[in-house]
Amino acid sequence: MKKFFLLFILTSLLIVASVTANPDRTVGVSTGDWFKYEDITVTWSSNDPDASKVWYGMDLEMYNQTEWVKIEITGVSGTNVTMQGIQHFKNGTEEISDGWVDIDTGDSINASTTVIGANLNEGDPIYTAGDYYNWFINETIIRDYPGPDTPRGTNHINMTYTYQGTIPPDINVDYFYSINFYWDTATGVLVEDSFEMINQTGEYLTTWSIFFKISESNVWIVPEFPNLIVWLAVIGTATAVLVFGERRLSKNKSLIFK
Repeated sequence: MKKFFLLFILTSLLIVASVTANPDRTVGVSTGDWFKYEDITVTWSSNDPDASKVWYGMDLEMYNQTEWVKIEITGVSGTNVTMQGIQHFKNGTEEISDGWVDIDTGDSINASTTVIGANLNEGDPIYTAGDYYNWFINETIIRDYPGPDTPRGTNHINMTYTYQGTIPPDINVDYFYSINFYWDTATGVLVEDSFEMINQTGEYLTTWSIFFKISESNVWIVPEFPNLIVWLAVIGTATAVLVFGERRLSKNKSLIFK
C-alpha cells in the first residue's frame, strides 16, 4: 500500500473558517490502538475515450478492489505518532506499510491527516506548519458513529474548488471538486472522508466519487451490523495545482499514499 489514506489538496480550494491562535497539541491515541475501515465505495463514469481511472496519481480501480484497511498505532513520542497500515484486497492479498505524523507540525510520511491533535475546536488549524498550515476546522459538531459512545464530538473540514472557463482551442470547461474530512474530537483520528469530482470539458463528462467511514476500533466498541460501512481513507498528500490541458486537467504536484 503506497499510502494509508487518500488525500488531494488543491491550492485553490476554498476554505472558510475563522482563524484562532494555535492551541497546544495533545496526542489522543496510544500505542496499540487500532482503527478499521471497510467496504470502500467508489463510483466512476466517463464518455471520454482518453479518460483514465488513475487521477492525480490515485488508482480508483485499486481502491475499488480494497476490502478493508486497518491502521494500528505502533508508537507515540511527544507529538510524533507512528503507525502501520494493512490494506486488504478482495482477492485475499494484502499490502503493509509504515508511516508517521507529527500532530503539531504536520510533518509526516505516509500518514498526513490520519491523526490530528485531540480536542481541537472550530477555527483551529489541523497542523501548525507544512502543507496543511492553512487548513482550519470549519466546525466542531456532534455526529453519530457506531459504538456505545455516540453521538461523538467530531471536527469537520469541507473544501470546494470550482472552475468555469475555456482552454485552447476555445474548449469550455466546467469543473467541480469537493472534499470532506471528519476527525473524532477526543482521539484526533480520521473517521470519515468523502471526495467528489465532476469535470465537463467540451463534450466529455467525467465524474467520480469515494466515500469511507470507520467501522471498528478497539478504542471504542463497535457492534456488528448488516452493512459494514465504508473505508478508504487517506492520507497522504500535498498540494496539487490544476493545469487544464486539452480534454483533461494535468497534475503539477500531488502526493497520494507514498
